[in-house]
Amino acid sequence: MYDVFISHANADKATYVDDLKKSLDKLNIQVFYDKDTLEWGDNWKNKILEGVKKAEFAIIVISENFFGREWTEKGLSDFLNRQNQNGQKIILPILHKISVAQLQEKYPAIADIQALDSSKYTCDEIALKFAAQLIKRLKL
Repeated sequence: MYDVFISHANADKATYVDDLKKSLDKLNIQVFYDKDTLEWGDNWKNKILEGVKKAEFAIIVISENFFGREWTEKGLSDFLNRQNQNGQKIILPILHKISVAQLQEKYPAIADIQALDSSKYTCDEIALKFAAQLIKRLKL
């Protein structure tokens, strides 16, 4: 079981997502992050699908690099389906160097979900906001 799955474009790892993962690690949050979870010889597609199913939440880092990628789109679709089926908040979007208008144009299905703008919060602040969501979930 993972507290959160980080869905992102590989091109955003070095410039943003690695730092976000480090911030979540400081709080001992159980993260599915492909770079740390996938091992040599793993069937990466199966391992990612398993991570999607076993994650309580999904932080979706949406950027220009995210748009139109097969596996980012698949993960987003799977998380949307889960959220719609059980009605429980799962998707926690982060807009990374894109506008709300770009999000609405590309992914109207998640445009109504409150997102954070990566330029307005540090990775540590976002990790704390995530921890607050996790605590709320655990109290229910």
